Amino acid sequence: MEFIISVETRLAGKTLAVEEVARIDRCADGIPAEDIGLTLHEGKEVVRQVQRKIVQTQIQVLALAKSLCMHCTGTQFVKDIRTRQIRTVFGKIKVTCRRHIRCTCRGGQPTILWPLGMMELPASTPELTYLMAKWGSILPYRRAAEMLGELLPISEALVSHATLRRHALVIGARLDQRVTEPDEYDAHVSYRDPVTPCTRMIVAVDGTYVRSNLDTGLYQHYVVAGRIERDGILSGRFAWIARWPGEAEEFMRAALHANGWTNETKVVVLADGADGLKNLVKAAANSEPRSILDWFHISMRLRPIEQMASKVAGALEKDAPEMATFVTQCLPNIRHQMWNGQWHPAIARMKIIYQGTADAITRIGHAAAEHMQRFRKHIRDLRDYLVNNQTSLTNYAYAYRNGLRISSAPSESGMSHVVNQRMGKLQPMCWTAEGAHLLLQVRCAVLDGKLDAPFREWYPRFRLKSPASGSTGL
Repeated sequence: MEFIISVETRLAGKTLAVEEVARIDRCADGIPAEDIGLTLHEGKEVVRQVQRKIVQTQIQVLALAKSLCMHCTGTQFVKDIRTRQIRTVFGKIKVTCRRHIRCTCRGGQPTILWPLGMMELPASTPELTYLMAKWGSILPYRRAAEMLGELLPISEALVSHATLRRHALVIGARLDQRVTEPDEYDAHVSYRDPVTPCTRMIVAVDGTYVRSNLDTGLYQHYVVAGRIERDGILSGRFAWIARWPGEAEEFMRAALHANGWTNETKVVVLADGADGLKNLVKAAANSEPRSILDWFHISMRLRPIEQMASKVAGALEKDAPEMATFVTQCLPNIRHQMWNGQWHPAIARMKIIYQGTADAITRIGHAAAEHMQRFRKHIRDLRDYLVNNQTSLTNYAYAYRNGLRISSAPSESGMSHVVNQRMGKLQPMCWTAEGAHLLLQVRCAVLDGKLDAPFREWYPRFRLKSPASGSTGL
């Protein structure tokens, strides 16, 4: 069997041309498994030829329309013919287009008109730029380039890791500009989806480090990242590297506005106790948000104390049996007291245990003494942690029963997905401050499923579908 694939060009319901683009031969008696449908190589070749024909036809129609004067409809003289290459998802297309000498029917000096120059076509189509930015933010640049080259009919020179990196950072810079220069995007016709104001917003924020290439003289760059919950629904992620003074407040304010923050919105900050993160949200919201200490970090500090309790009680049983009984019976209740907001009794019990184990250190063996020293250090650290963040403590049981968030798991998850999976310590890459910051903007947009929204702002017909048939609007 022979299959002929052709492209038919129609205009106003009339067929202008039909051109064959590919022929596929298949056996007529039986279908081997490897001959079912098109192979990857054949599919690439078919779509490459179809793309070439469509692009060339579009340019020919455009050139024909521009060859006539828009005032007198007379034919303009041809200056010369120039070629240009356009990088598309289905390969690099070389097109030719005539340059014309402008008609002087209305006076003036004759000038050169080039239809392709008037259209201001980018060197790469938006679809190709979108794919390179998306996959360059998900995978290492070399692996992303290999994957696109494997699946799409494009050469390695078209999507090298350097080209992919450049396109990803260009999109990151445009996303970054939406924050640093918001007035540039205030237009009479906006393609942005409106943001519904919210009444309650929870900001889970955390900080981490990524390896630096010493461009700033530092071995690591500090990254602020997190996620926002609006009216009980998890919403957008945010991440940045503050490169200039005051830039962190700009990005935090932009993240709040993008999720529906208003002056009437109640803001709650979930953090691990770092004052800088709470103050960052305070400066961005220009108000005093309520701060809640993350329960996960409290529990994480209490866990080693509970694990060491049985061994400490065994060491105290001979010389201080009453204290051993107190540790065995009362220490497990400390978690219950903290969970239910009984902070003063919980801290008082930790104080009794801390003071009661001080005298026993000199009467027990060396190994047990070292173990008890670590036990007392954990108690002291937890006590200091709670006292330093006493204004952020709450009744976690009540909040949990009422469906309120008490853990910064969204920020921990966001830190893992946004930063660590692509730029974490286990990755061998070193980053410039600008490169890491711009890539973070793309990663947040990709993980939130919102990267196509800015592309539709820049290119209104990007991935536009007909609501009736579901086909692309051509």
